[in-house]
Amino acid sequence: MLRSCVMSSLPLIEPDTALFLDFDGTLADLAPRPELVQVEPELVGTLRALHTCLDGALAIISGRPVAELDGFLQPLRLPAAGVHGAELRHDGEALFMPPAPGITALMPRLEAFVARHPGLRIERKSVAVAIHYRQAPELEAQVRAMVADTLHDVDGLEGLPGKMVVEIKPAGVDKGGAIAAFMRMAPFEGRKPLFAGDDVTDEAGFVVARELGGVGVLVGERATAATVSVTGPAALRCWLHRSAHALLALRAQRGGKPQSVSSTSSETEDSL
Repeated sequence: MLRSCVMSSLPLIEPDTALFLDFDGTLADLAPRPELVQVEPELVGTLRALHTCLDGALAIISGRPVAELDGFLQPLRLPAAGVHGAELRHDGEALFMPPAPGITALMPRLEAFVARHPGLRIERKSVAVAIHYRQAPELEAQVRAMVADTLHDVDGLEGLPGKMVVEIKPAGVDKGGAIAAFMRMAPFEGRKPLFAGDDVTDEAGFVVARELGGVGVLVGERATAATVSVTGPAALRCWLHRSAHALLALRAQRGGKPQSVSSTSSETEDSL
């Protein structure tokens, strides 16, 4: 698989990196509907190897709930921030989740709007709700206007536009805040943060990574606060695979336990 990779000018991941990765459009290619996303078979082994070589300093930072991320990446249970940072899991078990103020009361209006427009899809998350218009891109302006009008007199919630989606989530929560929170905790603390993402919802993460002396990696092409970019998810995955192999080789040179990127050893799985 590595022989088919397009080489990237992005430097490989260093052992002192705190690695933060978006999921949709970054680790996995986008799909017409969120539940149709496919995870490349080699990816789980690569993430496991990176988690080991970075002494646990790898976290997934996504708009999806953490439980969905676990489903796609099983058997891994990595540190993760879900719903743009509204959910946070650091130790592999405990999940911090603030209340979702007022979202339940908004659902009838949102559901009625979606029902009137074929092609729209509503997705209820743990503490948020998303309206997808990937199948009806001509409705973008109407979706944005409806969300803005719905939230006009609502406290504690805000709208967040993304790729073919507008989400309603707890106010003041974003991926930058999630990365900053992880960087205050072991094993992330004292490392150089690197965050890779594709969407405008990842911009707050790029800003924080740069403020903390790290790197933002945009997956795709557009105006961005990221430091560098790669062409798409396939190129990002290739870079992760190559980095994992290089880190494993370095670990072996330094006397660490040899491990294959595709390893499924119970010792490694138990650590996650």
